[in-house]
Amino acid sequence: MSEDKNRPVTFGEVESIVERIVEAKVVASEHRLIEAMRGMQTELLRGFESFSHAQSIRLRKVEADQSNLDTALSGRVQILEDRLLQIELKLGGVN
Repeated sequence: MSEDKNRPVTFGEVESIVERIVEAKVVASEHRLIEAMRGMQTELLRGFESFSHAQSIRLRKVEADQSNLDTALSGRVQILEDRLLQIELKLGGVN
């Protein structure tokens, strides 16, 4: 066994070891890159979710404001129509 430790290493063996080391480093780098990309994806999704929630609240407010405006406008038109009817009744112009 001590003879195996002291025997010369061939270029092919060194090349094989270097290839395995490089492959292991590439695989490790790939795993770290995938984890980093997953982390970025998670952060983006959280950011979009927050933005979406805020936009949803704004949209509901705009819809409520529009509804209130429509109601107020309808009320004002009704008042004008009532006044016009009173004027027409006073003038006797209702046919």
